[in-house]
Amino acid sequence: MKVRITPGAILLLAVLLGTRSIFFSASIAAALLHETGHIAAAKALGIKLRCIELDITGARLFPARAIPSYKKEWLLAAAGPFASLLCGAAILAGNRFFAAFGTASLSLALFNLLPIRGFDGGRMLYALLAARRGVERARAVLFAGTYLSLLFLFALSACLLLRYGQNVALAVLSATLFAKLFLFAEGAS
Repeated sequence: MKVRITPGAILLLAVLLGTRSIFFSASIAAALLHETGHIAAAKALGIKLRCIELDITGARLFPARAIPSYKKEWLLAAAGPFASLLCGAAILAGNRFFAAFGTASLSLALFNLLPIRGFDGGRMLYALLAARRGVERARAVLFAGTYLSLLFLFALSACLLLRYGQNVALAVLSATLFAKLFLFAEGAS
């Protein structure tokens, strides 16, 4: 399996390295175990992976062939957040690193469960709706879920900025995701 690293991933890594805190290594460990959940599920489901791409918004797995069923797509998407939720139990440990690791894992799981196109939650929602209601309905609901979720994240970041003067990263992330998914998406007009 090939690994592709985009300039955005390098920028994100540089920002995380600049924090010089225990949260950096905890976040990297949480992200690695999240992706390990996806890779283990792919192997268990018999889905061969062609490539993993690291981007500013996270990692994406590219299967060698189309995933054969919506059920397998749902299971593959759910494996990452499930692994992160399990790792979140580390928050209960008395150790400072494990507390940071558990917090990072839970944050990653909850963030990935948002119904945003390209996120695990969006893939799970699409697979579930496409199997039950058809592809067109699934696309429409996912579009609305993505738009509303990103609007919520941007509004939350604005409130945090105004109230506490922090969380510029959330504002930048939500704006980046909005631009990537709606302004520069393939087929966008």
